[in-house]
This record gives sequence, structure tokens and C-alpha cells, in this order.
Amino acid sequence: MKTATASNNSAQPEVNEFQGFKLEPSNYSPRLLNLFFSRELVSEFLAAVSDYPVQALEYKSMLRFRVAKILDDLCGNTLQPVLIDSMVERNTGGMIVTPEGLDDVSQADEMVKFATAVAHLIGRSNFDSMSGQYYARFVVKNVDQSDSYLRQPHRVMELHNDGTYVEQDTDFVLMMKIDEQNMEGGNSLLLHIDDWEDLDYFFSHPMARREMRWAVPPSKNVAKDIYHSIFDVDREGR
Repeated sequence: MKTATASNNSAQPEVNEFQGFKLEPSNYSPRLLNLFFSRELVSEFLAAVSDYPVQALEYKSMLRFRVAKILDDLCGNTLQPVLIDSMVERNTGGMIVTPEGLDDVSQADEMVKFATAVAHLIGRSNFDSMSGQYYARFVVKNVDQSDSYLRQPHRVMELHNDGTYVEQDTDFVLMMKIDEQNMEGGNSLLLHIDDWEDLDYFFSHPMARREMRWAVPPSKNVAKDIYHSIFDVDREGR
């Protein structure tokens, strides 16, 4: 859905086959997993959710979990544990999702349905203030006056962490490129926190866990300031 680059590693890839999908380390890094859904599985899913337009998913939150259950059922109820185990495992925590055959701009709504199903097998979605929905969809073009990096493809997106400006916890982000015309490059560069060479320095800094105020650009449509520290610790103290 969104191509990503990460640090390379020479470890031998291990392919795990399941009903309708397979999971394996990517060529970029064993931390970044490839999740492939077969063309047949994708076709079955789209047929099963054909009665649920995207607008219905927007209006009725329960339907988002319904389409997620449909996808998991088609995968023999093996997909949800694989997704959760992969995302909460600190040594990985990221994946490139590829639904075979779902790659045409005319299938934009079908892509949203599939992404909704995958995301809601892991957890509940955050409310997106920019779009007023549980997801955001917008056009990135050459000329844009927005204050957001997201809509300015010529600018380098610097090191950052999504979820800074929302009150809800943001545990993971799912990005999808629906169409691409007349451009080159633009891949996301992902850095695993344990591969960050300066992690120990910043994590042990006196300011690391001091509560700070986070203001937000106007385009985010979030009027309330958020207060939290930069770092936190997991259950193992990392």
C-alpha cells in the first residue's frame, strides 16, 4: 500500500503461509514484514462487503469491525493473531500490506474497505480532525498552500512521530497510496527506534520524560493543546 525503506539486514527470510495470505521479512529489513494477500482472497472479500459502501463505514462504526471480521473469517481466523503479534513485537512492529489485484485508481473505495478491515483487526481507529472521519483521504499535488507536510510532495518530511497532536493514543499508522501520476520517488523512510544511533543519549536526557506542550498547525483542526512527554517506557523498561 505504501512503499517504505529501512535499514538492510542479511538475515535469511522466513516465509509463513496461511489461508489466503503469507507473511515474510521484506528485502529492506527483517524488521519490516511483507504481508501478501492472494488475488482470490481479495476478490472474495470485496464480493462479501459489496453491500457496505464507504459512506456506511463512515456513519456506522460497528460496520468497520464487521468488515474486519469478514476478512478474518476468509483467512480461517488466522489473520488477526498474526497482525497483532507482528505489530506488538518490538523487534518488528511494521509491515507492507499488499492485496494482490487491488491497484487501480478506480478501486479507491475498495482500497479503503480493505485498509479498514486490516486496521480494525488490530484495534479501534482514531478520529481524524482534518477529515472529520475515522480516516483521511486527500490529493497531493505540485502546488499547495497548506501548512501540512502531507500535501507538499517537494518537501522532505523530517524525523517525526505520528499521533503527537491527538489526545488518543496512536499505536500504529496505516498509509495507502491510491494513485500515482507524473512523479518519481516519494517513498517513506522508516527508522526503528532501536536502530536509532542516538537513542540512548536522548532517552536518558533530563528532558526526555518531562511533560511538554504540543501546539498544532491550523489545518489539523485541533484547537486544544496537548501535553505529554517525548519518551515513555514499555513494561520492560525500554
